[in-house]
Order: sequence, then C-alpha cells, then structure tokens
Amino acid sequence: MDITFGNIASASDIQKDYRRIFNRVKRTKQPVVIMRGNRPEVAVVDFKTLEEINKKLEQVEVADTLQAITQGEKEIKAGKTKVAKSLANLL
Repeated sequence: MDITFGNIASASDIQKDYRRIFNRVKRTKQPVVIMRGNRPEVAVVDFKTLEEINKKLEQVEVADTLQAITQGEKEIKAGKTKVAKSLANLL
C-alpha cells in the first residue's frame, strides 16, 4: 500500500477537519498518515481494511508456526535435538 502526497495530513488538520479526512479514507479505502513535527505519528484506515490486514497477519503467523513445527519435526527425526530434564540443563 503506497502512501501518496495526498494521503498525508498534519495533526492540526485532523483536529480542525477530521470529518473530511475520515470521509476521504472511507471513500478511497486509502490510509491517511497523520504527521506531527514532520514525522509520521499514526495512520487512519477504514475498518474493513484494518480487518483485512489483521486477517492476513494471522494467516502469516499460522504459516510461520506450521513451518517451525515442520522444521522441528525434521530435526527430531534427524537426531539434532537434545533431551533436557529442565531449562537449566540447556543453558
């Protein structure tokens, strides 16, 4: 998701005219980055986009977890693991 110049607003802009910014986000489905002191502070996104981002993040996390489990199972089968009676034994 690219941020264009038109998708940037200052903190004072959002204080003065938040409704216009919210309507633009809802209409275009593009985030607006709120700047404070020439630095990005927050982004305003529509709720559907936020849900989509969270769903994709969850899918990536599940895929990473499954990959780690698969790798661990391969290492167990290859004899690359150690059995420890406690965490202190691993250190």
